[in-house]
Amino acid sequence: VGAAGLSSTLAAARAGKRLLLANKESLVLAGELLTREAAAAGAAIIPIDSEHNAIFQCLRSRDASVEGAGVRRILLTASGGPFRGRSRAELEAVTPAQAVAHPKWSMGPKISVDSATLMNKGLEVIEAHHLFGVPGARIDVLVHPQSLVHSLVEFIDGSTLAQLGLPDMRTTLAVGLGWPRRIESGVAGLDLLAQGRLDFEAPDLDAFPCLRLAWQAMEAGGSAPAILNAANEVAVSAFLQGRIGFLSIPALVEHALSTLPHMAADTLDALLAADARSRQVTSTAIARLPHA
Repeated sequence: VGAAGLSSTLAAARAGKRLLLANKESLVLAGELLTREAAAAGAAIIPIDSEHNAIFQCLRSRDASVEGAGVRRILLTASGGPFRGRSRAELEAVTPAQAVAHPKWSMGPKISVDSATLMNKGLEVIEAHHLFGVPGARIDVLVHPQSLVHSLVEFIDGSTLAQLGLPDMRTTLAVGLGWPRRIESGVAGLDLLAQGRLDFEAPDLDAFPCLRLAWQAMEAGGSAPAILNAANEVAVSAFLQGRIGFLSIPALVEHALSTLPHMAADTLDALLAADARSRQVTSTAIARLPHA
């Protein structure tokens, strides 16, 4: 989980392997480096995150560029997490137990908190940028509480393709393991009549600023995404330990992004140095909080 997966991910890419990538932080931390190394070694990166796997399925060929495929924009869907619809004031007293209780997916504590803050979706925006070569301005996020439409691709002719299915990671794993063939996953088909409705809404960037911060880090480039990811990992860990409040997570991430310089980060050493500096700055900031 997190930046700890980078070394093994890079090793697999450099070995020219088919890489079924579930560790989004590797792309957030070192997207340019990882995709460059994979291309040089002939490695195939097949995303296992449901949103990116959906986009992968909607595009005709994993080798086709977004421009060549006639893509206008990518729309990532988000469940909205357990606190969808709550105001910023209502999030003040959120507990770790509440934050890890995801309404649709069964996940570990760290990614569950990321989903609750919408940082997970922010990391996925950066991941999509690197995986599919699409600028941030052409990546949108839709809150879709049913978690049945996993993402959409809009094309220049006005067509939109979407991938739908039950929220079960066995589907995305089957896509990765069987590609380019379809294999059995053990997941039932989607009964739209039983589901009844599909709702979509815009994310609330005031109540959940982590998504905005991730977009800003992506646009800044260089070491900014590494700083964002490291600060978030430290802040989420402190929240799960009961040392900080829920709203302190985005505040600490923003502090790291504004405090540390955004440097060029085209080598692994530079990225790891940015990661380490961000962890140190964030840990120091947490220690200075009155309730830490």
